[in-house]
Amino acid sequence: MKHISTFLLVFALLGWALLGWALPGSGRAQAAMTNAGHVQLELAPQSASIAPGQTLYVALHEKIRAGWHTYWRNPGDAGEPPKLGWTLPAGWKTGEIVWPMPKRLPVGPLMDYGFENEVYLPIPVTAPRSAAVGRPATLKAAVSILVCKDICVPEDATLTLDLPVSAQPSAASNPGVAAALAAAPKAPPLRGAMALQGGVLKLAVLSPALHGPSVRDAYFYPYSSSTIDQAKPQTAERGPAGLTLTIQPGFAFKSGPTPKSLEGLLVADGRPFDIRAEPAPLPAAATGLGPAQPIKTSFAGGEGVLALAMAAGAAFLGGVVLNLMPCVFPILSMKALGLAAHAGEARRSHAHGLAFLAGVLLTFVGLAAVLIAAKSAGAAVGWGFQLQSPGVVAGLALVMLLIGLNLSGLFEAGLSLQNAASQAGGSGLVGSLLTGALAVVVAAPCTAPFMA
Repeated sequence: MKHISTFLLVFALLGWALLGWALPGSGRAQAAMTNAGHVQLELAPQSASIAPGQTLYVALHEKIRAGWHTYWRNPGDAGEPPKLGWTLPAGWKTGEIVWPMPKRLPVGPLMDYGFENEVYLPIPVTAPRSAAVGRPATLKAAVSILVCKDICVPEDATLTLDLPVSAQPSAASNPGVAAALAAAPKAPPLRGAMALQGGVLKLAVLSPALHGPSVRDAYFYPYSSSTIDQAKPQTAERGPAGLTLTIQPGFAFKSGPTPKSLEGLLVADGRPFDIRAEPAPLPAAATGLGPAQPIKTSFAGGEGVLALAMAAGAAFLGGVVLNLMPCVFPILSMKALGLAAHAGEARRSHAHGLAFLAGVLLTFVGLAAVLIAAKSAGAAVGWGFQLQSPGVVAGLALVMLLIGLNLSGLFEAGLSLQNAASQAGGSGLVGSLLTGALAVVVAAPCTAPFMA
């Protein structure tokens, strides 16, 4: 009995200790991971508390599902950076995200910049001098974030952090936030020179911090997606006092006057440097010691004919597997019944097969054109966007129900539709064309893993 009482006492004390650790007024910053779908999010403070008038960093902490990624301040050729809308107590202020170094994320012929697995995005938060000591301040952030793999999924979450206010500043204690700040460029930015020479953009930077003769690897991440062709390789030449990068210019350099400045992140041997270059003669001290290791950013399958052949083979394999997907199978059943009606008529069967193929190809091209136009107009839509509309989903659900009842023998709509199409378009070819179009409208979302 005595042992049982002792066990219960220890258990009760442990429970009170955990409860005290979790209470908002316990002197610890409070936050919890929020599962937004493909990414878990939280507000992670740099230290356990903040003093009146102090500025500390509160990071947007992302734990990203394996194989997926989020985006940097310049997402590259596609994507969108995270957006935060703050709700703060009176007098509190926040600043801009301090962006750590991104990863290069090549996607076919495109180049994106972003983060995988886990990342901290620090944001400076300043408490007013009038902040009440001993009472936690509640910080809220409405986060909108785009998470991508073969497809992109917009996800949203509202994050809350109870940050205690103490009389004295507390020491930084979050290693994730500290690592993110260490991986960000330090102020002030380095100055550089840029010039167009022979159709390429030369970017030269002089700085003792670069140690030009010893640099083995360098890459430039622009802050604007239009200044360089991000998917093309970059090369770097070393000099006694700096580096000169050769970069393919982007739309901003081809569409009009040369931009007045080029801003971005230069990463040399893993060290980040914020740089700002302006049109000027290139300094001789930034060249002359040979190339640094070239950066390869092209499609891993090779160049030219080999890359096209591999892509075509992968697309064919994806198409074969796609026929077994639940999105497509009901439509193929309709087509099989139509072809069975022309058994023994090889020419007519071939014609119907080609009409079905034409319906598929024309509808795919039409969907792609609408998607490109919508994105150009600023809409945040992705492949399979038609199934984001409740009306389209409801209509297709009714179509699938009718197809199921038809295949179950409740009624025979296939033959009557074929006959109607025969009278309208000749030998039912219009019906086959429309069946191909229906297959695309229904099946477009299923294509993402295989076509990508």
